[in-house]
Amino acid sequence: MTGSGRLTLRNEAFGLQVRGLLAGLVLAVSFGSAAGSTERCRKAKDVAGVEKSLPVLQEKVDLGEPIRIVALGSSSVEGTPDMPREQLFASVMERELARQMLTPVEVVNKGKGGETIPKMVDRIERDVLNLKPDLVVWQLGVNDVLQMDGVDGAIARMEAALETFRQAKLPVVLVDLQVSPLVDRDRDMPVMQAAITEAGKKQGVMHFHRQAIMKRLIETDEAKPGDLVQADGLHMTQLAHFCTGKLLAEQIAESSVSKPVTISASRIPVR
Repeated sequence: MTGSGRLTLRNEAFGLQVRGLLAGLVLAVSFGSAAGSTERCRKAKDVAGVEKSLPVLQEKVDLGEPIRIVALGSSSVEGTPDMPREQLFASVMERELARQMLTPVEVVNKGKGGETIPKMVDRIERDVLNLKPDLVVWQLGVNDVLQMDGVDGAIARMEAALETFRQAKLPVVLVDLQVSPLVDRDRDMPVMQAAITEAGKKQGVMHFHRQAIMKRLIETDEAKPGDLVQADGLHMTQLAHFCTGKLLAEQIAESSVSKPVTISASRIPVR
């Protein structure tokens, strides 16, 4: 890399760090109880999902290079009119990852409210692959459950898309359904939820258990349903976005950064 190329990279990295710091200051003002919310979120950490090795991100961390993530999804990614962009889970994840991984992180928001899996798949080439990300966070399945009578077709498109990502050597994190009165009572909900779980195991990709997290917060009295779901009975609240972004960032960071190897003293050979 030429000297000018390294300078450009440093400038881009610095710009991302400044943007993350400024966004963090905004969140601190608008979400003054962040520390308390963090503690509430941690009560659900054990059901967030299992980490999987992400060597591509580990390499970026080692080199101090910026990480680019595309967040693909529907309104949980894009947001709703009354939800400030910096409070969306994709934005929370961006800030938390930069803080935990000590390298600049850019999350490109490619959410489109109301979209089903087939519509998302149709724009993968343009909105994901063309951006050359290091990781895809794919929030999916909700609108297929709500809009379709049967989700077999959507599940097949999901599986085909995961194979496309595999061939492109692009790691993926699947973000499953949210707890919501509208979603929970639909007969296709358990079918889609099971399909996302199975796809994660079959394809060997990470699966972030958003539904389980929200259920755990309610079961442990850390939150009431109205604390996590807006009055429309569907979309996530600020707290739900915060916990999703926070725990998702931790799952990704713990999958990317090498753990130190501990050697027992009893196993050290004596010379």
